[in-house]
Parts: sequence; structure tokens; C-alpha cells
Amino acid sequence: MIQRLLPLGAMALAACSSVSSLPGAGGLDPRDEPFMATQPFPIPANVERLIGPEDCQGAQLAARQFELPDYPRSAWIRGLQGWVVVRFHVYDTGRPHRVRAAESVPEGYFERAAERAVQRWRFEELPQGQALSNCVVLFEFRNGEVRIR
Repeated sequence: MIQRLLPLGAMALAACSSVSSLPGAGGLDPRDEPFMATQPFPIPANVERLIGPEDCQGAQLAARQFELPDYPRSAWIRGLQGWVVVRFHVYDTGRPHRVRAAESVPEGYFERAAERAVQRWRFEELPQGQALSNCVVLFEFRNGEVRIR
């Protein structure tokens, strides 16, 4: 009886080890695999249309600390591409605040990563008491890479 159970147990273990090799399973990062787009890149927003005459005006905005977000895991697994327009204000200390996704396509996949990236950005200090409002940045999540325009 024991000899009969061993082959079945070995088969069960072999089946379990093959499941962990699937993308996103077993703690592996699916972004280590090549990106496979399942849809074309959507037409990006016209950023110039979104910027008003008073938006982000006044002092010169110069980045001191700046990193792009990682491609979101859930979008990578689904092969999604898209974009996010993020609006934000900048205190005179150079810290962004009131960071929010203004538009995005598709909705629900890229906003959080883009907002968190902007929240971590730091800019050179602005002249005393001067702050900037309604600054705009467009993030493109395309073919497994992220860039800004």
C-alpha cells in the first residue's frame, strides 16, 4: 500500500511545482517575462487642451528627485497599455500636494502608480511664499515601459 501512494504523491508534487512557473504564480514577478500587448495603445490626451492660461504659472519648476512609476503588475499580466494625466500643486518647499489623476485610459489600472510617483517627486524650492497650482503631466504606459510627455 505504501509503494502505491509514493508514485501518486510524486505526481502531485510535480504538478504543484509546474504551477509556480506560470506568470504571476508562486511569488514570481510577471514583469520578468516579456510584455505581450493585448490591445493597441489608446490615443493619448491632448495635454495642451487640458492646461489653462493660469495653470502652473509663476516660478520655474525644476525637478530635484524624480522617478517614473513601475508598470502596474495587474496591467502587465493583462497586456494593457494606457495613459494617465495627473494634476498636482507644488508648495514653495518643492513638495507636490493635491495629486490626482484627472483622466486615464483604461480606467482603474494606471492611476494609482502615476499618483504615487508624483507624490514622491521633489522640486527645487520656489521663491518664498510662491506655490504652483494645477501642474499637469502625462504618463504613458506603453509596451511594458513608462514615459512622460
